[in-house]
Amino acid sequence: MKDEVVILAGVRQPETEPWELFAAPVLEFLGQLSSEIRRERKQYEQLAAFGFWCRRSHMEEFGKRYEDGRSRLGRGVIFHIPAANVPVLFGYSLVMGLLAGNSCSVRISSKCQEQDQILCRIMDCILKRPEYKGMRRRISVFSSQRDSLAVREALSGCAGCVVWGGDRTIMEIRSMPIRPDAVQLNFPDRYSICILNTLQLGYMTEEELKYLARRFYNDTYLLDQNACSSPVFVIWNQEEESKEAENARVRWWSAVAGEARSYDLTAHKAMIKYELLCSYAMTLDGETKISRYGNRLYTIRLRDIPSNTDQLRGAFGMFFEYRGDWRKALIRLASIRLQTITYHGIEEQEIVDFVIKNHLFGVHRIVPAGRAADMDPVWDGQDFIAVLSRQIGREAQDASV
Repeated sequence: MKDEVVILAGVRQPETEPWELFAAPVLEFLGQLSSEIRRERKQYEQLAAFGFWCRRSHMEEFGKRYEDGRSRLGRGVIFHIPAANVPVLFGYSLVMGLLAGNSCSVRISSKCQEQDQILCRIMDCILKRPEYKGMRRRISVFSSQRDSLAVREALSGCAGCVVWGGDRTIMEIRSMPIRPDAVQLNFPDRYSICILNTLQLGYMTEEELKYLARRFYNDTYLLDQNACSSPVFVIWNQEEESKEAENARVRWWSAVAGEARSYDLTAHKAMIKYELLCSYAMTLDGETKISRYGNRLYTIRLRDIPSNTDQLRGAFGMFFEYRGDWRKALIRLASIRLQTITYHGIEEQEIVDFVIKNHLFGVHRIVPAGRAADMDPVWDGQDFIAVLSRQIGREAQDASV
């Protein structure tokens, strides 16, 4: 049973020939994939977002970053092991490997989500067409047990490996034999925060607030808060407490709760969230205040930021919030596990300068609220294209430079 392998898209064993970066056949395939997803699967939000993201014009914009005159080729076959709890994550990882000039082998769980299955079907249908036979030889998406022989064989022969998941998963993969020259990109447990300017939110119109709340919803609820980039903490930047500040916060959370009315909160999700809430209520040190905005939104207000912030997790619409100077809060929150800071009402450069000046750990991304899940070739501070390709060194053209 452990060695049972089901091919979901492409071939069993992809070819090993390296290609140039952003190769024309890759861009053509991704453009077709984008068109078919966007035409047929609008009811699945994460899948529709992936379809829009991988459109050819967007991929070409990524390619412009690497038009620096340096000679690069792919490495061969890149093996991807994505986390199962984030829909279509395997698609983003696969695309990055292809853009870097590689063939890709992807192992996904046999219990993968419905949107993953749909993406595989669409992808395989395209790859079976005669005009895409070259791309078909470069892609393998399969399901198997995590400790199967197929996984071990893929690891031992790959030129690179990309692993998304918990710390335990990454340590398990690291314990398996892999080619000595294989590069590795590991994306372990992380958490993220959102900084909101209390005063500015208080001045927003209902329409502006609704728009921002919708973007916050997309950062969090769409992925069940499972993505490392989904904010767990909301930092209310304010100098002092006041009735106006409290009204602004209540107005904000009410707007978020309004957007969350469409969220599919199953009985299972509700039970997990409530149990987690009770656990935090009993174990958190210091003064806390719990607020409920219907069953789809709970908030836990902290008087002080605890030392174990990287162990606190939101789930299915549960957030921690803190009131005070964002700078003081960030110093306490900036552990090596802090991935993304989203913000509104704060200058991005001000946050960047503060992180650098104070030599803070973590903080791999700083993006506006609503863009936490926007996949980029640079993720967690690592450049997919640079790592998964090889630069061919050559003598400088001008020795005097």
